[in-house]
Amino acid sequence: MKKIQKFLIVAILFFVGFAAAQAQSETENFFVGKWKLMVYGLPNGDTEMVLNITKNSDGSLGGTIGGDDANANKLTKAEIEGNTFYANFIGNGYNVPLYIEKKGDKNVEGSMNDMFDIEGTKIK
Repeated sequence: MKKIQKFLIVAILFFVGFAAAQAQSETENFFVGKWKLMVYGLPNGDTEMVLNITKNSDGSLGGTIGGDDANANKLTKAEIEGNTFYANFIGNGYNVPLYIEKKGDKNVEGSMNDMFDIEGTKIK
């Protein structure tokens, strides 16, 4: 009887872990790609930026923010927790944090530097 209980506990833990990994993978797939972000209230006015989130060969996340060209800033931190993507980049010599959260199938909302609101849409 104890062997059956142990087997059931192990099986339940396996399936819970598998479900959590599957959910993480779906969330990661949602965020990876290009995003057109509108950042509101910056000192120079509202600014449109492109956030490109990539998955590296080692499984970690990376990317750039700013534009589609070589002038984009490289992300120094990129991670997903729950339904939120967190990143940092160096802008004008400052370490700038940002986060975006899923809002629907192709939209995100968040904040840059905990001061400036962000709204974004995924670019195909």
